[in-house]
Amino acid sequence: MDDAFPHTPTARTTLYLVRHGETEHNRRGIIQGGGVDSELNEAGRAQARALAGRLRSEPVDALYASTLQRARQTATILTRPHQPLSRTHLRDLNEMDWGVFEGEPPSEERDASMGAIKADWRAGNYNRSIEGGESIRDVQKRARRALRHILRREEGRTALVVTHGRYLRVLLATLLQGHDLGDMQDLGHANTCVNRVVCEEGRAWAELQNCTAHLSSAAASTSS
Repeated sequence: MDDAFPHTPTARTTLYLVRHGETEHNRRGIIQGGGVDSELNEAGRAQARALAGRLRSEPVDALYASTLQRARQTATILTRPHQPLSRTHLRDLNEMDWGVFEGEPPSEERDASMGAIKADWRAGNYNRSIEGGESIRDVQKRARRALRHILRREEGRTALVVTHGRYLRVLLATLLQGHDLGDMQDLGHANTCVNRVVCEEGRAWAELQNCTAHLSSAAASTSS
C-alpha cells in the first residue's frame, strides 16, 4: 500500500498542525492514547496560551481538533484571539488507541513490550495491531479521512488542527512530499509544537516542523 496522501488541493492551502499542551500523564510518562481522557496541567495551559499569542496575528480561517479533552482545552485557548472562528471536533483526529498500554506508567515490562512493537514498525509491519487497540494502518486510515475532509472544506484557506503525538507522526509521514511511514520516528512532536504545512498543486511540504519557539515564554510564566 502506498503511504502517500492521495489528494491535495489545487489552491494554496495552509495547515497549522499542532499537538495539545502537556498533561500530568505526559509529565509522568503514562500512556494516554485514545482512551485516557486527561486534562491539561498548569504547564500545558501556559504552553497553549503561549501558542495562542504566537498565532494571534496569523490569518486562521477555521479550527479542527480531536474530541479528547486535552485537545479540546488547547483548542479553546487557541481560538480566543481569533473569535469568531469556525471550530469542528473530529474523532478521526483522536490519538492512536494504545489498547492494553493505556494508563500504564513506565516499567521495564511495558517499555520492552512497546520496544518490540516499534521494532515491528521499523521493519515495515504497520498492520500489527496492539492488543485491544489499533495498528498504524488503522491510524493512517483515520488520518487520510480527516485530511480529505479538512482540505476539501478549507481549500485556499488556512486551518489550525489540534491533535496528538503519535497521530502527528503518522499524519505528517503520510502527507509530506518525500516521506512515508518509515520516517515516523524521525518526526518530533513536542507539546504544542507547530508544523506549518503548505498544500498546493498535488504537493505538500513543511515550512516549519516541530517548532517550539513560543515555549520560552510559557516556561517563564510557570516559574514566576
